Amino acid sequence: MSAEEEKRLYITPKELCLIARRGFSIPVGRTISDDTPSISPSTPHPYLSGEILSLSVFLTGCELSSDTVTLIYPTSGRKKPRKDEVELSRGEGFILCHIANTLYGREHSLRIIYRASDGEVIADSTERPTSDAALTFFGKCLSALSIYGGAAVERQTERLPSFRALKFPYENVREGQRELVRSAYRAIAKGTTLFASAPTGTGKTVSVLYPALRALGDGRCDKVFYLTPKSTTAEAAKECLELFLASGAKSRATILTAKEKACDENMLCKAPEGCRRELSVGMGEGVRRLFELNKTVIESSDVQRVAKDLSLCPYELSLCYSEICDVVICDFNYVFDPAVYLRRYFTEGGRYALLIDEAHNLPDRAREMFSAEISTEELGVLCESELLGEHSALRGALCDAKESIFNLFLPYIRDEIRTGADGKAVGATHLSDIPHELYGILDALLAEADKARLAARRATDKEAHERERLISEVYFNLRQLVDTAYRFDSGYRLFVFLEGENMTVKLFCLDTGAAISGKLELCGGAVFFSATLTPLDYYASLLGGDGASDTLVAHSPFDTSQLSVSIVDKISTRYSERERTMPAVCRTIAATMSARKGHYMVFAPSFEYCEAIYKAFSEKYPKIRSILQQKNMTYRERQEFLLEFHRHPDEYLVGFSVMGGIYSEGVDLAGDSLIGAVVVGIGMPSISYERESMREYYEDRYEAGAQYAYLFPGMNRVFQAAGRVIRREDDRGVIVLIDDRFGDPIYKKSIPSLWKKMRYVGDAKELKERILAFWREVDEENS
Repeated sequence: MSAEEEKRLYITPKELCLIARRGFSIPVGRTISDDTPSISPSTPHPYLSGEILSLSVFLTGCELSSDTVTLIYPTSGRKKPRKDEVELSRGEGFILCHIANTLYGREHSLRIIYRASDGEVIADSTERPTSDAALTFFGKCLSALSIYGGAAVERQTERLPSFRALKFPYENVREGQRELVRSAYRAIAKGTTLFASAPTGTGKTVSVLYPALRALGDGRCDKVFYLTPKSTTAEAAKECLELFLASGAKSRATILTAKEKACDENMLCKAPEGCRRELSVGMGEGVRRLFELNKTVIESSDVQRVAKDLSLCPYELSLCYSEICDVVICDFNYVFDPAVYLRRYFTEGGRYALLIDEAHNLPDRAREMFSAEISTEELGVLCESELLGEHSALRGALCDAKESIFNLFLPYIRDEIRTGADGKAVGATHLSDIPHELYGILDALLAEADKARLAARRATDKEAHERERLISEVYFNLRQLVDTAYRFDSGYRLFVFLEGENMTVKLFCLDTGAAISGKLELCGGAVFFSATLTPLDYYASLLGGDGASDTLVAHSPFDTSQLSVSIVDKISTRYSERERTMPAVCRTIAATMSARKGHYMVFAPSFEYCEAIYKAFSEKYPKIRSILQQKNMTYRERQEFLLEFHRHPDEYLVGFSVMGGIYSEGVDLAGDSLIGAVVVGIGMPSISYERESMREYYEDRYEAGAQYAYLFPGMNRVFQAAGRVIRREDDRGVIVLIDDRFGDPIYKKSIPSLWKKMRYVGDAKELKERILAFWREVDEENS
């Protein structure tokens, strides 16, 4: 390739249009093609001043006839394309027309066909831009590119080449890392899915981000989404990208923060007076300023500062900045939730690599995302709202829906009704299909809410804004319910609950696999990874895996000699036995700690049981300092709890916490911060109508109903809690599991390889002797 060719920037019409939109900063109500603001070229951006000799915009994604450019544009709309889709498609079309006019020396008409995801044509428009109009628009795009195209040029000339040359940031590759790196790259490059169980210490974050950046550099994908369930794992991804910077990777990334957290105006956009911040005007300048901060990872504080200076909405600014990023770090919701996913990426889809951290959390999260419910009590409250007005058509529709839903489902639940302890009628039942009448009720109600929403926007009275906010909330809740109803299939159940006069109808997603796989089809490769993604076939089925999916169980970098695992299987922790066995549980905890002074954690399956153990233990052993995880702790209280484990490591401290809670995963207490964990019970989810339906569903499908609904989720909580002990190569520690069910062979199958030397002990005395022997070996090794 010649020096001149190396400095040629290749770009599609759509990419050029997207860059131009940042410069145009299109106000609401203004189209991209007809009335775009004039753009002053002023001083060309340095990246386009002398470094790029020429620009090539190539014709792609359209059909040409003798006098027509036809653009087929995918849209997310059901009945018509969204306004932003129309604006973007027309802008792309004008550029295509200019190229066609130039190539063939005559004017072309522009035809845009909008197709839904199922291929149905929902709109078909034709217009004939004049050559002057197409040329003028193209010129504005080039002017915008000269100012706002720095990121696109930097990506081609600096960032992607740096990814291709990137070396692994550590000289010594840990056991398990190499195979994870190779498997992750293969999945991203081929556009397939990998499910990887990589034990603590493998270095999962660096082992998936490194191949993802290499795949970006090699042209195997266009953007990486690093998905996390919590902020602690997002911080780990940020630190990893900054580590790559030291190895030569010039990446651009951002952490997306929920709108409620990003906003520093107390969500005034939902208040009657509205927000002073702009949603679109000036976004191009905001993106440019963030870009010129030259930070590897743009965080919420950076966005808020720039947004405040330019009076912009920080949430919208962060989304706009994400478009120029190589890596976007965000919550699961932004990809998988059908209500709040990032429509700019996951409506049409693209060559996106998904890295899903702590993937064992996703099935329960996805089950919530793809479920929905409605209650007659909720409808009744809305019927009484004075904001709707006494004669509001929506108010009448809500009241009719309340009565219709109650009458529709009463016959289904009548035989299950009984009198509760408080004297109220209670009952529950479930159905495998939705009565067809419900679709009519919901569709009619949604249509009325849509009309009311449009009318509220035009209103000017003093309650107009508050009314619009209420109706919009009603509309979007109904929209989610209707969408869920139309997704309803054999992987769903409909539940009907009656309590007093209130009836709740819940559309519950039993099987999340199909829903998640639909999102995966819009992307390239995906890597689901966790320290406890076992059994792999269980998680693969819940996370959209298929016959083409790869699985990997990475080897632990730790040695079995670093850990003493003991199982006390003579104590029952079932609910009915807890009071009787409480003294034995306390003696076991004391025996675990008596072998060596230090810091320990006790994990229980519920707050109630955890508090009971804490009180009993504190009363019996008052000289041992004990702390308790409370419900609804503030951020400061949560941090103070953790800080206790970093103080006085040579003294006794025991923290009582809940399995599946904030301290049982994503918490790194390395070294002397934590030398032992006692896990009391299996941690299985409570029995419920929903869980029992899951059990029935997976029993029919895999003959493993109890495992899918209860056992595997419960054991995952156990492994996550126990995994707090060994975090580094020089860590040593003890794990004690208390429950008679741990002796069942079906539980033994899930035991991780690092626990190979585990032993069953009969009582506290035998346990103490075993742990004393372990610590003697550790001391001899260190002497």
